[in-house]
Amino acid sequence: MPDAINVAGEFKVDLAEIITVDGSILDLTNKVVNIVIFEDIENPYLTGNISFIDDHNVQNLMPLIGQELLKLKIRTPSMKRPNEIIESLFYIKSLATSLEINQNKKIISFEFISLEGMENRRKTLHRTLTGTFSSMVETILRSDLKSTKDFYVDPTMGVKKIVATDISPIFLINSFVQQSISEKFGSPTYVFFETLEGFHFRSLESLYKEDAVMDYTSETESGFVERKKGYANVLTELQKIRKLTLNNSSDHLNDITGGAYASNVITHDIFNKSYSQTGYHYFNSFEKEKHINYFNNRGQQWPIFSAVAIDDNKSTASDRPVKTFLRPVSFSNVPSRKDAHYTNSSGKANYNGYDPDSWITKRTSMMNNFQGIEANIVVDGHTAVRAGEMVNLIIPSNAQKKQIKENQTDRFFRGAFLIRNIMHDFTVDDTGNKHTIEMSCVADCVEELIPGTEKNPVPKIYGKSNKQNPITINVATD
Repeated sequence: MPDAINVAGEFKVDLAEIITVDGSILDLTNKVVNIVIFEDIENPYLTGNISFIDDHNVQNLMPLIGQELLKLKIRTPSMKRPNEIIESLFYIKSLATSLEINQNKKIISFEFISLEGMENRRKTLHRTLTGTFSSMVETILRSDLKSTKDFYVDPTMGVKKIVATDISPIFLINSFVQQSISEKFGSPTYVFFETLEGFHFRSLESLYKEDAVMDYTSETESGFVERKKGYANVLTELQKIRKLTLNNSSDHLNDITGGAYASNVITHDIFNKSYSQTGYHYFNSFEKEKHINYFNNRGQQWPIFSAVAIDDNKSTASDRPVKTFLRPVSFSNVPSRKDAHYTNSSGKANYNGYDPDSWITKRTSMMNNFQGIEANIVVDGHTAVRAGEMVNLIIPSNAQKKQIKENQTDRFFRGAFLIRNIMHDFTVDDTGNKHTIEMSCVADCVEELIPGTEKNPVPKIYGKSNKQNPITINVATD
């Protein structure tokens, strides 16, 4: 078949064109050396770079100055559906490198960014917006960033009134991200990001509930499998992990001070002349929340931390909140949380006020922990996988032969994972086209409880670190 995929990682550049500042078209389709595209659920727009052969001195003759447009269409052979094809328009923002090969040839590299990323730098907002945070994000995307891309949204709770004064669209959207609460999931875990399919304003739960798009495994050495009769199973090859780095990204010291275990918020109501304090406890709240395994792996979700005692009173790390937020609020009606700043002629408030009690402590913990377990993998690529999608990882334990159960997988790195970021790397050389994907896959819970003793495990007496009768020595005496 002429358009069938024969080798894992194969790709085709159907189109690579630069539109210059005078409207001329420079066709690079057959001159591409490398294309890299980055997606990240913590980054609001796409970035990347392209390298191509310049054998006609087009950099000077066109000229190319770093203000051009780039059209790309890349696909994996046999993939024909729109969501399986990369077809995007970018702004070229700068010249990265120019490498001279000989007198008649050099390789030019340009960095590019999505159209909305460039539009964001050219505009500031000076107006009032009303509605839910999700509806305001859509308004900003369509009216201010002029985006015609698809928008994937998880609707938010509460009607707000926001006055934007000399602020960039993305900066304002990021402020909405912090405060948004999902209408469906009741969770303040929003992220705003762009993929090759469009923009997303979604809670982590709305990402977790999606079906896995791929299964990846490292069951065999280096991810390679023996070929049968000289032919490889392309789907099997696409599922094999070529390079694997496992990382438990929790830092206990930073987790304590950063609010991953617990935090408090003290709010001062300047309208009612009162204050209140609320808090978040990681272990007490965990069962009530919807973590990644709630939607996957038969719902077996357990904390990524141990509730081990840290003192003789059986306290855990969540029982000692170190981080405290201080925030002003103004409610005309405390139970309904209506904003006292905006009232009608009869004195009735119509908009929900700034309410950090409802999101700040929980979001601090959940956004600290959503990447608590991280696997960085490199695989043969195809053009249908995106950041923000779900994948299944099957990573064997190095000690599986010593375990009671045969073929036991790693207790931390198995099951459903979220693609936090992804780098598509398309390389053309003398050996052919090769598409590789490097991605960070993360999870915020485990399938089995991590046990922890209720008795303080710190020895009462041990060496010079913990003496029964320590003394104070005055070194200034004669």
